[in-house]
Amino acid sequence: MSSQLDWSTAIALDRASGEPLAGQLATALERRIASGLLPSGFRLPATRDLATALKINRGTVVAAYRILQDAGLTLGRVGSGTEVRATGSSPAPFDPDDLLSSRVSSLSPEDSPSAGLELVADFSRLTPDERFFPLEEFTRTLAEAWSRRADLWQYAPPLGLEELRLEIARRLSEHGLQPGPDRILVTSGAQQALDLLFRTFTDPGDTVAMESPTYPGAIALARFAGVRILELPMGPEGADPSPLYGSRPKLVYVMPERQNPTGVTAQEGQREEILAAVAASGALLIEDGYEEPESGRAPLAARLPERTVWLGTLSKDLVPGFRIGWIAGPGAVVERLARVKKTADFQTPLPLQAAVAAFLRDGADRRARRARAFDVEAKRITAARLLKILLPEVSWWGGEIGNPLFWLRLPWSVSGRRVAEAAAARGVGIAAGRDFDPRGEDLANVRLSVSRVDKRQVEPGIRLFAEAFHAVHAASGAHSMPVV
Repeated sequence: MSSQLDWSTAIALDRASGEPLAGQLATALERRIASGLLPSGFRLPATRDLATALKINRGTVVAAYRILQDAGLTLGRVGSGTEVRATGSSPAPFDPDDLLSSRVSSLSPEDSPSAGLELVADFSRLTPDERFFPLEEFTRTLAEAWSRRADLWQYAPPLGLEELRLEIARRLSEHGLQPGPDRILVTSGAQQALDLLFRTFTDPGDTVAMESPTYPGAIALARFAGVRILELPMGPEGADPSPLYGSRPKLVYVMPERQNPTGVTAQEGQREEILAAVAASGALLIEDGYEEPESGRAPLAARLPERTVWLGTLSKDLVPGFRIGWIAGPGAVVERLARVKKTADFQTPLPLQAAVAAFLRDGADRRARRARAFDVEAKRITAARLLKILLPEVSWWGGEIGNPLFWLRLPWSVSGRRVAEAAAARGVGIAAGRDFDPRGEDLANVRLSVSRVDKRQVEPGIRLFAEAFHAVHAASGAHSMPVV
């Protein structure tokens, strides 16, 4: 059998590597045994013949054969030569962690401090309360779309169902945006929309500007894409865009309305500064909005439409489980994003798109948000009152009328992470500032959201949170003056 191989070309030895030739030869033969190229019972060449073929010393071949025999891979018999031993062809070791891409290491495996705990009050989540969603009404709409329309059982147009895009365009036109249905791409939530923008417009090493602190999903995508984050510091009037001057970011990601996590709505002057800085940088501006703009201020996308994309979603204020979002922007941008979306999924489910289109046309979403707004406002008032009474040393951004977010600014020496852990131990969920920091630093901040917590849980939850804060504050040895 050994004569069937041309050993002089089958094995290459590197005499300049510094590794002993016997070890190189043993490794090469071991690989061929493991792959099955040299099967059980295969007789290796006589040591003299292999030495001649490879132009090496016979003693080198003898040493290599001894290594294989000591490893249990071959069996040497006097008068019969050296044969490959039956090993049962054991598979190579498998560990999925060894196969992970380097990008995955950028994703944090950590859960929130309150994960898995039974909570007295959960202020950690910025998600709408499903009790205010008209589930029965929507279920009827969805059932009708699913059962009576055969066209919904086929693939969708690349941009999404036209009737939904028409309704989205109509809604946006009420706020000064004029994208038209052919400049809207329906996505599986705003998170997919943001992912498509990163995949389409960035390469590893590129720069992306974003507010600091900001939405954790944007931070995770930036890390996964391997881009450099240019931070735009948040202030009480909005993001500071001055770092954009002299920079050439590919994308600028901002949330002018009720920014997550600070709750800040950018003031008029700040919006103009952002637009001027973006125009000077040459970047594509991403405006992450809600279902509809509600502040009364013109969206950035209405003022700089040729280089701004608007991200809309039903998840923030209505129902996260739908995973319906959209991108509205310049036609050339949307067309390229649609092309990239097809590499991940062909479409967002058509029956769901049709049902959402009917739901929006009927104004059912607006009725649901109005009902929910009364509940949120009652909880906000209670939370603000108790925070002022129980935590006079803590100030905050957000928390104004209609805003469920409180970005608490703790004394500088107090760890937001430790406060979140102490609150979780008392059965209260809050979000640590570190979760929203592009550098992952432990900020002296925490975010409270009354979006989802039951109104009966607000007062006991705030009291327990205040207890947790005071415990951490005392342990830190910090002393601060009350905020007036």
